[in-house]
Amino acid sequence: MYGEWALGIWTGAGIAWWLLSWWLVADAARREKRQAVPATNPLPGTLSIFKPLAPLGSRGWRGEPAGLESFLAQLDAESELLLGIHEADRAITAPFLEQMRQRYPQARLQVIYRAEPDDAANPKIAWQKRLAPRAQGELWLWSDADIIAPPGFLHGLRNEFAASGAGMLTFPYVVREIASRPALFDALYVNAEFYPGVLLLRKLGPVDFGLGAGMLFRRDDFLRRVEWAELGASLADDFVLGQRLKPVRLSATTLVTAADVPTWKEALLHHLRWSKTVWWNRPAGSAARIIVLPALGWLAAIAFHPNHATPWLGLACIMQADVLFAWILSSQAGCRWEVRDLLSTEAWSLWRVGVWLACWFPWPVTWSGRKWWGPQGK
Repeated sequence: MYGEWALGIWTGAGIAWWLLSWWLVADAARREKRQAVPATNPLPGTLSIFKPLAPLGSRGWRGEPAGLESFLAQLDAESELLLGIHEADRAITAPFLEQMRQRYPQARLQVIYRAEPDDAANPKIAWQKRLAPRAQGELWLWSDADIIAPPGFLHGLRNEFAASGAGMLTFPYVVREIASRPALFDALYVNAEFYPGVLLLRKLGPVDFGLGAGMLFRRDDFLRRVEWAELGASLADDFVLGQRLKPVRLSATTLVTAADVPTWKEALLHHLRWSKTVWWNRPAGSAARIIVLPALGWLAAIAFHPNHATPWLGLACIMQADVLFAWILSSQAGCRWEVRDLLSTEAWSLWRVGVWLACWFPWPVTWSGRKWWGPQGK
């Protein structure tokens, strides 16, 4: 009796979170549509945009060309883009760079090549450290190479940062393109779990972390308050950067990326790494997610009463709620689904419960060929 009441309340909490997520995403979309077109007033500060590329190797280009062009198209006289490319990828990237120079001849694009191995455990920071001495801007924007900027973004972000009073402005993002079937899990994680949570935090005020999609801060603040060695030893450099440059404001602008992992193995490992990294940095918040994972309770009820119909019915109902709201939230983010995605989403509903349970145990994540046993690789 009491168990059924508890499961009912737990299920209600899970559905209440989905309804809140729906409202948060819909509200964010309405607000972005109402945003005024950026004015042409003088911009507050010169800007350097850091765009290091991971080794392309045999995989070639994925989402990077579209992302890079969306930034290059918006460069003005007060902004520049620093593009880091591994020497081994010079030939792969050359046609694209030539095309961009012809298309945007006024854009201040600096291309920096290097053949040396990383001098930090975190390969992104190994690149940022190399690009930093070349940056001329008073403001630095660190942004992943596959991120797509909406029209007017570079103008708007400087005005927003100047008005925010924050030490850093960081940007939520969504997935709008699923480039492979395994990439569906990435899209579901970002659009249905990560994005609504970030929007809730934005409603609550300043935060103390950054998001790798975009982090805007003053060069002088960085040089005074951040240590390259600490960043380079961190798995979640965006989290550490936010800690050092807080208060951090979450921007009113949402950026866009594509989900593109070629195999199910990579997709599942990627989700595990994301979840474990968040767990290491925010253990209390990660543990509290149990409140909105009622499928765990129904699975436990099935384990104790496998011959009763009620636990099976409860699990089926909450799984369908997961699928319904994941579809709604993804659609609101502009991510299109196909009918064949439904079965995979049913599996995702249970997979995310398994990931939450797995995060309680000590195990390493693998990134850039290195095993990390904690946020500092220990």
